[in-house]
Amino acid sequence: MADLLEQQIIAPYDSDWYRQGCDLRRVVFMEEQGVSLADEFDGKDPDATHIVTVQNDEVVGVLRVLWLPEHAKIGRFAVRKDLRNEGIGSRLFHTALSFIDRKGVERVMLEAQIDRIEFYENFGFEAYGDEYLDAGILHRAMKNY
Repeated sequence: MADLLEQQIIAPYDSDWYRQGCDLRRVVFMEEQGVSLADEFDGKDPDATHIVTVQNDEVVGVLRVLWLPEHAKIGRFAVRKDLRNEGIGSRLFHTALSFIDRKGVERVMLEAQIDRIEFYENFGFEAYGDEYLDAGILHRAMKNY
């Protein structure tokens, strides 16, 4: 991976970076995991902050942050399949947490797919409540507070 340029970018809603992030979400969630269009694109994107990881001018990671009264909520977190387990997700998640902190928000929650819980535990998140199905995939809520 010599000379690979990687950056995390705040992708304004309806920008080209945002649209590329949506394309990645379609591939990961809809094609790979069978999530419906209505479940994936729930109408909350215009009010969210979108962060993408770009390598050599291509979006390879994406997530969004919803700003709720009680906490920030991270979701729609995906990394391109052929680049998983290379640290992209960890760097992107760290960037999101730093961005949220700079906004003065300390409380963060997310809804983790069951097989991803350990990833979030490495960032200090704790699972709470019962397991539940979301878009046909088993999840558990997690928070850092």
